[in-house]
Amino acid sequence: MTEEQAKQLLQKYLDGKITSTESEKVERWYALLNREHSEISADRKREIGNHIFGELQMAMRSERVRRFAYFRNTWFKIAACLLLSLSIGFAVSKLNHTVNNKIHFITLTTEANQKRKLKFSDGSEIILGSSAKISYPAKFTATSRTVELREGEAFFDIAHDEKRPFNVKTASGLNIQVLGTSFQVKSYQNSHKIEVAVATGKVAVMNNKRLLGTLIKDQQLEFDKHTGYAAIHHSNSERHVQFSFQGTTLKEVIEKLEYVYSIKIRLTDPRLAGLKCTATFSSSQKPEEILDILCSLHHIKFIQNQDHKTFKINP
Repeated sequence: MTEEQAKQLLQKYLDGKITSTESEKVERWYALLNREHSEISADRKREIGNHIFGELQMAMRSERVRRFAYFRNTWFKIAACLLLSLSIGFAVSKLNHTVNNKIHFITLTTEANQKRKLKFSDGSEIILGSSAKISYPAKFTATSRTVELREGEAFFDIAHDEKRPFNVKTASGLNIQVLGTSFQVKSYQNSHKIEVAVATGKVAVMNNKRLLGTLIKDQQLEFDKHTGYAAIHHSNSERHVQFSFQGTTLKEVIEKLEYVYSIKIRLTDPRLAGLKCTATFSSSQKPEEILDILCSLHHIKFIQNQDHKTFKINP
């Protein structure tokens, strides 16, 4: 194995993109270090780190040193320790710090009796109430969408994205995570309560990584900042959102309805999945009403279970 390959392997290990076989190899290298492990101060780590990376650059340019024996080099052992040990995150934290500095955040504040609408490139929308304050990145990253509601009330209509959860953080430490749904958050600094009400879809509400509850349509959570107590109850949301389909397949329409209403819809005939639909609906409508309209358009029918949460569509 060349030094360049070794360097790439270590980077894959840090990125979590390593295979089980490769991981075992790296961990065997790291096991060798434990025999000579000793505590190193933070200042000493930085000093060693600077020296190590210089040594590594020189080693990588050398064509003579190509075998595993190089890993027994004292300086490289310390370098591997610094790279692989979670307690020593010198290089990683430095990289993260650089990346974070490149993220530009925007803060928007509304005046009394003023409302503002934010629309993002992914299709998500936020409607800020009066005397509200929110911070958001100028551009979402490829892996996450996070905003912070620092004060006031806001309604979120979030575009569905399986790969990028949407997170709403509050000043008190509450965190609301969704994949795509609509909900309202009330978080005032002079109030001891925070309210989260779901209009469509499903959201998870957490406090310091502790799950307080998972809410579905027409459910509301009230969180007491003083006691840490959370209560979930039914709430007829006054907010409604529209969702439109333009030449959308019935399969995609069903997926959207399942997410909006937290229901299950099954097609008894796979050939129905390709039927095209063009229509606009509102979350104020019941799923039975929407399914009735869709089925009428294609001269098919549906039946529902007694729980009103499971449906079948038949030819």
